Amino acid sequence: MEKMDKEKLTKFLLKARTKTYAGSGGKVKPAFAGSDQLEYAEGDLLYRDVYYTGNGIFMGLETVYAGEKPVLSVSYYGNFKKMTEEEVDGVLRQALLAESETARTWKKAEWKKGEYEYTCDPDADGMSIDEFAGLERILKNGEEVYRFFYAGGVIAKD
Repeated sequence: MEKMDKEKLTKFLLKARTKTYAGSGGKVKPAFAGSDQLEYAEGDLLYRDVYYTGNGIFMGLETVYAGEKPVLSVSYYGNFKKMTEEEVDGVLRQALLAESETARTWKKAEWKKGEYEYTCDPDADGMSIDEFAGLERILKNGEEVYRFFYAGGVIAKD
C-alpha cells in the first residue's frame, strides 16, 4: 500500500474482524506469554489482534500492517464480570457479525436478540478511520452486563 488507501484499509479491517474473533478464527501461537493472538492476512495486509483475558476483564491491541509497516492501531479494554466468558462470546460474536460494517468504528451500531441488546456508540460526530473511539455495551433484560472501550486510527502517513 504505497499511498494510504483508506477505503481499502477500512474494508480490510472490517473483514479481518469477521474472520478472527467474530468468526471464531485466526488463532495463532501468541508472541507474548499469557496472551491470545488472532491474525488474518490478505495480499500485503496483515491484521493482528493481541489480547489478555482474566478476572472478567480483557484488554488488547489490534494492528494492521501493510508489509512490515504498521498503518492502523486500535487499543481496547472490556469488562464482562456480570457474564460468563462463553455467554459474552456467544452474544458478542452474533452482534459483531450482524453489525460488521459499523461495530467498533466511528458509526453507531445496534442489535437485539431475545433478552440481549447490543449498542456501540462513537465518542463524537465526524470521526473516521483517521481517528475514532467509542463505547460498546451489552444489556441483558435492560441491565448492563458488558462494557468495552476502544480508541484508534490510522498511524501511517498519507
